[in-house]
Amino acid sequence: MAGGALLAPLAMASPLALAPLFILIVVLAATGAGRGLAALPWPRAAIALVGLAILWSALSASWAIEPERVPRLLVSLALAALGGLFLMAIAESLSAASRARVGAALVAGMVVALTLLTIEAVPRYLGLRPTPQQWIVSAFALRFDASSLNRACAVIAISVWIAASVLARRHGWRVAVLLPAWAAAIAPAFESLAAVAAGAAAAAAALLAGRARIAARTLILAAIAVMFVLMPLVPNWAPFRAFFADRARDGSIWHRAEIWFFVAERIAERPVLGWGLNAARSMPGGKDLIQPGVERLPLHPHNGVLQLWLELGGVGAALGAAIAVLATLHATSAARDAATRIAMASALAAALTVIGVGYGLWQGWWMATLWLIAALARAMPR
Repeated sequence: MAGGALLAPLAMASPLALAPLFILIVVLAATGAGRGLAALPWPRAAIALVGLAILWSALSASWAIEPERVPRLLVSLALAALGGLFLMAIAESLSAASRARVGAALVAGMVVALTLLTIEAVPRYLGLRPTPQQWIVSAFALRFDASSLNRACAVIAISVWIAASVLARRHGWRVAVLLPAWAAAIAPAFESLAAVAAGAAAAAAALLAGRARIAARTLILAAIAVMFVLMPLVPNWAPFRAFFADRARDGSIWHRAEIWFFVAERIAERPVLGWGLNAARSMPGGKDLIQPGVERLPLHPHNGVLQLWLELGGVGAALGAAIAVLATLHATSAARDAATRIAMASALAAALTVIGVGYGLWQGWWMATLWLIAALARAMPR
């Protein structure tokens, strides 16, 4: 698993590589596990909740707008979950020496990934063109997309805290904090709203967790409750609508607000069952244009909680909240040392932030990212 820990941050610098890496790590781990699968410390509570979520997703095909879209995605979700839960079990079974190797490999990979992103970030900050990325893209006659590294920054904003926990145990937080500070320093160069917001949320969680573990846990649980209960109502809250719907703001902000307004209206029409798994891609009215080239709902709601409510209703949202609560309780357990609790609380805060403003829940690279981070978190030294 150490090899996977070394390569994971490098794949995060190009997130589309995360899904193939995830599959490779699962296959190699399964080969090494041999016939001892039943003896692994499988995370039973997580298995139960994820299993219920997949079962409910399968049932949603009976009322989905386009039921033919459900089976393929359902298989992908089930396989990803099986692979992720298996990696978590493997990580939990590692010896102290193996955990140390995984931790060292993760730190090394993170330093290399941050170095590569910094090489691109510095010219962007200085306004120099072409940047290294532009030069490489033009060399292969490809189209340059200035936002192509935004996902990398968002993923790094989460996983960097797992690597920081290794340094914290060995050298203290005065050294360990340099890694997340490094990630936060380069994120604005890529104009990634998700990465910047995740970095801020993680830093706040780290400060709180360092002083009061119970307060940090309580705050994260409260944030989960607010997200999952109130998010369908927030878009129609007058102050929110007045502030974020202002077309004078950055296009990504007001467009996201318009998406959320539309999704909230659709949720209100089917609040319990939802519109069925993967319905966001075919929602009635979703392809209507707000202005030329700007759709009302392009592919997904850019908010994982709203996507759960929209597609799987209140039942699916409740299951999602339960999984988030389980992750929080595990991450902030009193059985963990202080360095691990601080890092895990920060990584969790960053992940919840990205889920709240970022990507479609069912995107392959994003599912692979979350499962890999969960497995790496379990593999960290104790």
